[in-house]
Amino acid sequence: MRIDFLERMDLNQRSLAGKVAVVTGAGSGIGHELARALAWLGAKVVIAEIDRATGAATEQLIRDEGGEALFVQTDVASERSVASLKERVEAAYERVDILVNNALVTAFGSILELPLEAWDRTHRVNLRGAVMGVKTFLPGMLERREGTVVMITSAEGMGYAAPYFASKTALRSLAFSLATELGEDSGVSVFIFAPGMVDTPGFRESLDEMPRWMGLTPHEFTHLGTNAGYDGLMPAEDCAAGFAYNIVHARDYHGQIADAFRPLSMAGLIQVQHAAAGTANRQSPSTPVPVTTANAPAADALQLSKGLLEIMTVVKRETAELGVFQRAWVARTFQQRAGLTVDDWLRTAEDLSTELAAFHSTGASNKERLQSRLPWLKTSLNRLADNFHKNCEDAKGWIKDPEALQIALEELEHREKTARALSRALDRFLD
Repeated sequence: MRIDFLERMDLNQRSLAGKVAVVTGAGSGIGHELARALAWLGAKVVIAEIDRATGAATEQLIRDEGGEALFVQTDVASERSVASLKERVEAAYERVDILVNNALVTAFGSILELPLEAWDRTHRVNLRGAVMGVKTFLPGMLERREGTVVMITSAEGMGYAAPYFASKTALRSLAFSLATELGEDSGVSVFIFAPGMVDTPGFRESLDEMPRWMGLTPHEFTHLGTNAGYDGLMPAEDCAAGFAYNIVHARDYHGQIADAFRPLSMAGLIQVQHAAAGTANRQSPSTPVPVTTANAPAADALQLSKGLLEIMTVVKRETAELGVFQRAWVARTFQQRAGLTVDDWLRTAEDLSTELAAFHSTGASNKERLQSRLPWLKTSLNRLADNFHKNCEDAKGWIKDPEALQIALEELEHREKTARALSRALDRFLD
């Protein structure tokens, strides 16, 4: 357990005092380390684990460390077992404040070769088990108007473990749906945790299968999704420290995807290469934002659209250079903030540049079409600019080197100014 990490993130042994946390699959891996961290933070931790030996060992370890824990042997795929879990927890602690749906199973092989039984079992444990957990413990949280529910996601679309990755994608969607239904005023926070590639017994087990299926060496596989701030796998105890921070601050993550890297980086515990940090390799912003003139709005819009095209080309390259797990997180965050994917914005910039260039050459033949798109373009460009503005705040947390941070901020501010200036130029040109 990384007590030093928890303390550096301004957490203490009273941070979760009086709270009751149920962590499924807490006998090993991330769940085991998270249970220890939550107990150190003052929570009463219920270890809902199917394996009697590992569950009991985790309970004893937490007690030896001065925490309070209760092991309840639980099969999350069984309604009877989950009902028994509820009875045991309520008898001991009366309520549940935090539910972490961490239990999982995996099945390795190609989609064609894996039997349907593997799909059914993965669905029952990974997805249906989480739904049962929510239906069992959420009503009490809503009645008290306080609680936290967490789903755990993974990469999307990777081969040779499709039942697992499909279930993890479904859990992400489930959490988004639940957060939407609960809204902002229920008192219950719901978020998704994306751990990255973590050194756990389950991951080590996958080394016997996944690299072979993918034609990689174990070393190549463990570095496939390089974790921000780590050379290879992230230690489970480091991951759990960041995860525990997310849970303490669950209200800040409601309806969002959280990870361990950001809080650890913000505390200066790891050095992270954020997507924006790639701009530090450039000595100055790309194309200067032009000084617009009242008598040449079309030329201004064309120049700015070319600048945006260059910016989006760089953004696409920066994103592609990230590890597979960080790349997925950055791409999702970009789409949520900017309204379109990176590829969609690249195509939009290309199309706009082409249309403006055609107008510049031939006159007003396509101006009417551009005018019909103006409201959408202005709204979208301002949303893109807002994304770049938020990237500046992100960079201040991720990038610790002052010189690299300054370069990144200059580039991000250039991107924001370009998007806003293009919105204004289009308004003048098409008004």
